[in-house]
Amino acid sequence: MADRRKVTIRVYNKEFSIVSSEEPEVTAQYAAYIDQVMRDIGAKTGSTEEGRVALLALLQITHELFALRKKMAADSELFDKRVEKLVREMDAAMELGGVQTDIISRLTSGEGSGE
Repeated sequence: MADRRKVTIRVYNKEFSIVSSEEPEVTAQYAAYIDQVMRDIGAKTGSTEEGRVALLALLQITHELFALRKKMAADSELFDKRVEKLVREMDAAMELGGVQTDIISRLTSGEGSGE
């Protein structure tokens, strides 16, 4: 298990001391992102209620997470289909003797030796 460190972060004009197993720089990046999302939402909605802004930020970040998960799943499925297609094509080429087998046959029969 990674070392746990006490880190002080600032989000939406409030300072928090937390314990994290992440590197302090990474935790600071997370906090900066949360802070930016909260500031954007606060500016867009005009809301000064921290709890409301925090909830809306949480929903926004969760929406981003789920959208990325969905994209990753679709990309993974496309990748798997492409790999399966390549494997089928390679299997078919091997069943037909393939390019290398054809070259070897020509060499051993004297066709490719220039005789």
